[in-house]
Amino acid sequence: MSPSQPTPPLPAIFVLSAAALAYEVLLVRLFSIIHWHHFAFMVISIALLGYGASGSMITVFQRGLLQRYGSVLVFNAAMFGLSAIVCFIAVQQLPFNALEILWDTSQWQRLFLSYLLLTLPFFFVATAIALTMARYSDRIAMVYGVDLIGAGTGAIAILVLLQFYPPDAVLRIVGVLGIVAGMLAVKHLACLGRMLVSTFLALLTVIIIFAPVDWFALHLSEYKGLEQVLLINGTEHLQSDSNSISQIDVVESRDIPLRNAPGMSLLSPAGTPDQLAVFRDGDEMTTIDQRNNAESLIYQDYMSSVLPYHIHHAPQKVLVLGSTTGNELLQATLHNAAHIDAVESDIELTRLITEDYAEYFGWDLISDHISFHNISPRGYASSTEEKYDIIVTGVPGGSSGGAAGVHALATSYKFTIQALEKYLSLLEPDGLLSITFWTSNPPRGNLRLFATAVKALQRYGVDHPGDNMAWIRSWNTATLIIKNGALSEDDNKRIRDFSTERAFDVAWLPDIKEDEVNRYQLLQQPIYYMAASSLLSPESKEFIDSYKYHIKSVSDNNPYFNNSFKWSSLPELLGISGRGGIAMIDVGYPTLLFTLVQAIIAAVVLILLPLAFIRRNGKPGLSGRRNIVIYFISIGLAFLFIELAFIQKFTLILSQPLYAVAVTLCAFLIFSGLGSLYAQKKMTTSSPEYMQTLLTRSVMLICTITLIYIFAFPYITDFIMAMSEAARITAAILLAAPLSFAMGMPFPLGLTATRRNDPQLMP
Repeated sequence: MSPSQPTPPLPAIFVLSAAALAYEVLLVRLFSIIHWHHFAFMVISIALLGYGASGSMITVFQRGLLQRYGSVLVFNAAMFGLSAIVCFIAVQQLPFNALEILWDTSQWQRLFLSYLLLTLPFFFVATAIALTMARYSDRIAMVYGVDLIGAGTGAIAILVLLQFYPPDAVLRIVGVLGIVAGMLAVKHLACLGRMLVSTFLALLTVIIIFAPVDWFALHLSEYKGLEQVLLINGTEHLQSDSNSISQIDVVESRDIPLRNAPGMSLLSPAGTPDQLAVFRDGDEMTTIDQRNNAESLIYQDYMSSVLPYHIHHAPQKVLVLGSTTGNELLQATLHNAAHIDAVESDIELTRLITEDYAEYFGWDLISDHISFHNISPRGYASSTEEKYDIIVTGVPGGSSGGAAGVHALATSYKFTIQALEKYLSLLEPDGLLSITFWTSNPPRGNLRLFATAVKALQRYGVDHPGDNMAWIRSWNTATLIIKNGALSEDDNKRIRDFSTERAFDVAWLPDIKEDEVNRYQLLQQPIYYMAASSLLSPESKEFIDSYKYHIKSVSDNNPYFNNSFKWSSLPELLGISGRGGIAMIDVGYPTLLFTLVQAIIAAVVLILLPLAFIRRNGKPGLSGRRNIVIYFISIGLAFLFIELAFIQKFTLILSQPLYAVAVTLCAFLIFSGLGSLYAQKKMTTSSPEYMQTLLTRSVMLICTITLIYIFAFPYITDFIMAMSEAARITAAILLAAPLSFAMGMPFPLGLTATRRNDPQLMP
């Protein structure tokens, strides 16, 4: 090591790593807004591809790059900052539409081009970091540790930034951080070039900060509800707010009034009042009603979701899980609920009806009866000891018609077996749990809900679940009632009367007869009744296996409620594509498959192919090289799979997928960095033989802790979910700490052994 460079450029590496991880998490948010959440899966593989391609490039051209280390470091840091912005802007210009990917091959090309463009920023940052490891090979663990700690810091910092700034503004900040990292590395240049490069980087920073806002504007998919509503003449975009978990947009349509009333009977004597449309991440539309007088709420009594109030009159305590913009609150107050606990995890939605549009909504008229809890439904259910007469779940926000199936890969713990069992435990004797879903053709989500409810009741100790359940169907919603006790004859009569008066179809009652189903909203077959009968029978497994979609009950270990796609049905659906078969396919899962195939192709071309050009010069043969490759691939896959498993489990604990991603990455990266620094300390004071012992111990510790977590996690989930948000985040970090500390050792120990035995394969 040169005396003029006694230590690696650790500040630059720290800032660059933080910016790179922040950019990765930011892309998750940006894709959720622009397209849909399933593109978040693509982001992780994009980052890995960029790092892998960089490693292969450095392996091939290492000698020349090391001779120009200072220039290469500054160049790649600055190029990360610039390309993070430019490549995202370029991707937005591509006319990519995920909903056409199954029949339009040009969409495959656009997806692949998007993939390659977004790989570039990670290629540049990885080149800077990996080359630093090669340049300071005797301090690999130190550089690696600072890299991980910086990345972990970036994972949390991005949540803070998104809480105060919109995503497009945060994109500028991330770009500037890349330039700042380049400035911190300028001292590694020759003296004559430092001033010129510093001036150029400062100018580039100014350009990014003051670039036109239009350059960074987000272009949402034309199939998203917000974009479609804004095409209507006379619409006005009233408000747009964002935080770390959502972007909320409010739209008013003056010329053509908005009308949203999920499941409203066609026999309703009154229509909806004036409404404001509310969109979450450009989709999932809900509405805020304008309350002019008592008559404006009449239509609320003609929706299928109001059924529980006609079974249980004047309830004392009602729990609304997912109150969104207040539709279920109006129904509860209309039926004289004494007190309502409203649970809504997104505080921005709560503020709309309690602050921003409180007068429009009539908040002062009902506020005395309502208490808000900004927490997830599962979190509240685990933390409360209250008992309720009625528990209702809000109708999910409606996606635009063309976007059906895009939520197939979303994790949802709200309607798992364990969730329904928990809700049942909060009911008073004879209390009611009411869940309303949108219907689909062919039916799938509602059938999966019914199957899950049957399993939950069985686990709850009910021998005959069908005696506790009722199911009705409107023209576009279905409402499932689960009673804490058997439905009485009087209950059954009230349900029949309610349904007849509103022309709703009864799909299931304990004493239902086949000739009373499928009367009003006619289907070719009474599939809801047939499904309910089959799911309650001993032949339920055969029915589930033979159905064209996945409708098996979901649990916390498989929380993909909306994923109903079956590969065995794909040929049949594609065969009737000209008659609407494409609309019956949940596109999220096939899109993920296309992404995986393209990632594999890109990885072969950009990572494995360059390694074929390495000259061995008498070094260890193919077998030795294969072992090294297998070792590092195994570490990478293990790290990735364990992280993904923790992200899924932390989504349950933290309720928000983005929080789960950020906290998991933060904990794993920071504590892995500390583990790497610990390994560095041991390497400077211990023999190579002890390094082998340390590696063996760390791997054994990883395996042991992982096995403990597999068995222990289900038992500690409810305990953690009952904590405050800050306590849950702290608990999640502490859970990840010991495992990630051990996971930080195998990589630097392996790199050190490779440097000693086969330096040409470094880094």
